[in-house]
Amino acid sequence: MTNTRPVRQPKGQPTGGQFAPKANPEADLTLEPSWPGLTRETLSHGDRPSIEQWRDAQGRFQDPPDGSPAVRRLHPDGTVEYEAHYQSGRLQDPPDGTPAVRWLHPDGTIKRDEHWKDDQLQDPPDGSPAGRQFHPDGSTKQEEHWKDDRLQDPPDGTPALRRFHPD
Repeated sequence: MTNTRPVRQPKGQPTGGQFAPKANPEADLTLEPSWPGLTRETLSHGDRPSIEQWRDAQGRFQDPPDGSPAVRRLHPDGTVEYEAHYQSGRLQDPPDGTPAVRWLHPDGTIKRDEHWKDDQLQDPPDGSPAGRQFHPDGSTKQEEHWKDDRLQDPPDGTPALRRFHPD
């Protein structure tokens, strides 16, 4: 015969979660991300921007599994200046189509985007330009079509290089 009555603790004795240590609200619980086989390096050169980079066991640049870029350079104020995505040491657009290289103004607006495939500037499969520069207001400043790491007119006859003036 089994006892089906609930077991009760004597009054005043802690049970369950009361044994857990209390969190210190002043403690810094920021954890550095880590992935097996990848090493994170942070470089600072006096007043020059800091650089964060991830390398694989062979020392090649490699994006971490969370999709963040392998290389990130920061403006002196700490905002992102440059990001680059790598696979096995080669510049490569991530699977979601994000440009492999992105330059940013200190206010966070995009300055330049570049699409890369196997370490070569290359128009993405959708035919959009491999390289694009932007005016500070976000309008397009320049478009570049690349194939096999060379400026080349796409099949639709669009010029390989086009420049635009702000309206």
